[in-house]
Amino acid sequence: MSSIYRKLVVYFLALNLFAIGSVGIYSYYKEKEALLSRTFDQLISVRQEKKNRIVAFFRQRMKDMENIALMPDVLNVFSTNTGDKSKSEGTAALTSFIYLKGYLKNAGCYKRLIIMSDTADALWANLEKTNGKFVPLSPEEKQDLQKFRKTLGNSRKAALKEIYFSGKDARPALVVGRNIFDKIGHRKGMLVLVIKPESVNTIMFENSHNNGLGKAGEVYLVGSDGLMRSNSRFLKNSVFKTRVETAGERSALKGTTGEMQFPDYRNIPVLSAYTPLTFSGVHWAVLAEIDAKEAMVPIYSIRDNIIYLSLLIALISAAVITFLSRKFSDPIKKLKEGTTRISSGSYGRTIAVEANDEIGELTRSFNEMSVRLKVQANNLEKEKKLRLRSVLDAQEEERQRLSRELHDGLGPLLLSGKMKLESALNAEDETLRKTTKEVLGLFSNTVQEIRNISNNMRPSGLKEFGLSVALQDFCQQIMDNYPVKIHCLLDLQQEHYKKTVEIYLFRIAQEAANNVLKHAGASEIHLSLEEIDNHLFFTLLDNGCGFDQNNPDLHRGNGLLNMKERVDLLNGYFELTTAPGKGTRIDIDISLL
Repeated sequence: MSSIYRKLVVYFLALNLFAIGSVGIYSYYKEKEALLSRTFDQLISVRQEKKNRIVAFFRQRMKDMENIALMPDVLNVFSTNTGDKSKSEGTAALTSFIYLKGYLKNAGCYKRLIIMSDTADALWANLEKTNGKFVPLSPEEKQDLQKFRKTLGNSRKAALKEIYFSGKDARPALVVGRNIFDKIGHRKGMLVLVIKPESVNTIMFENSHNNGLGKAGEVYLVGSDGLMRSNSRFLKNSVFKTRVETAGERSALKGTTGEMQFPDYRNIPVLSAYTPLTFSGVHWAVLAEIDAKEAMVPIYSIRDNIIYLSLLIALISAAVITFLSRKFSDPIKKLKEGTTRISSGSYGRTIAVEANDEIGELTRSFNEMSVRLKVQANNLEKEKKLRLRSVLDAQEEERQRLSRELHDGLGPLLLSGKMKLESALNAEDETLRKTTKEVLGLFSNTVQEIRNISNNMRPSGLKEFGLSVALQDFCQQIMDNYPVKIHCLLDLQQEHYKKTVEIYLFRIAQEAANNVLKHAGASEIHLSLEEIDNHLFFTLLDNGCGFDQNNPDLHRGNGLLNMKERVDLLNGYFELTTAPGKGTRIDIDISLL
């Protein structure tokens, strides 16, 4: 059996650990949620900033094309590949080409200038070389550009699109193009600028810890074919080579903007913020990502701190709980030891009160109880002796009564019969017959006297005819032998009751009536016994002298004590009402259930 000290330590420590654990877990997950929210907000911010810069870059390229289309000498460029130009026109065309090439080279983001005349061959010039000249396009490249030309139609607006140039190392090229018209509105051809991939990559790729993405964060572009359009921070030469097949890439290319955690193209868990990038004829995806492990470093640190702090608090709490549990359990253990002493019969011993709280009050109450039990034990011992004496006195009194009845009743009768029989020894026949008749009468009186004595000890009518008949006979005997009138009211619904109930009630009636006849000097007695709702109500009332219940001499007799004891044994209710000169009334209520 475990002690209350151990239970207090275990329960309070478990409760404390539960509280600490609950607060720690709640704090951890709330911090984790807040950190994830902040990280995603940061990723969204970076993603949006990069997207805005790319869109601004695209708009600037289209604006460049619009500006070129408005140059007065741009038509001269188309004359460089015609065969019917004059020497002055050729000089003007060359001058315009040099100027245009310088203008585009200063922009620093174009790779090639392509001229597709409606009346001549398509030419291209390398803008990355200072002495680059126009050279014819290959038939495959020309065919690829025709598709782009069809998308422009007769529009006067610039367009941006990714196109594939056929060849051994075919890869998408980002181009911006526009139809060129002469002064009277005739279309002269199409002017196309091929944008350097490095220009886009420069915008997206910043290998710096100050970019807001830490050591493992990056922002990159993915084309509609699933290939990277900007460099990876972790893989070299990833443009047009690294394929991205992730949940974020698929969602963004489907036109969805969102944030989630998933394995990236390296199969490493990342936090990602993704969005589609749709501009003119370009359909890409922008993804801003950071490794989940790096993003969660602060929360891991918080988790470790929570664990360490929880262990420290738990240790301190364990020490405090152990001290308090012992402080609370020691008085209870003392009370338990005191209770054990009391249960073994050692009363009157007290326990020192060490606290002024509920336990202290309990200790004081225990001490009071112990003292009262000592007093009650003494009183019970006295009462036990008194009851034992009462029993012995009652037995002695019964013996004396029986002796008196035998001496005063049977003795004279038997002595008289003996003397008559002795006198008849020498008597004549007539005298002998007379003496024999007298002796027979004496024997009949003797038998009747024996019956009376027997009935007083245990009335035979009680067993044969029940309580009602026995009480009626008892009342009649009193009126036959004493100058007192008895009013007997008996209303019982059964002939017989439990043997103990019948005997005890009859003896109570005998005892009460004998007390009245001996001490009250009453001329009338009212005796009633009724059965109502499974209860027997007994009442005996006399008009005698009564007595003072506070008189100590009253308790010297055994009559009232015997009556109370019998009622208690029947689990009944006993009440005595009396006063000097006002008679005495006894009320008894006994349940039959």
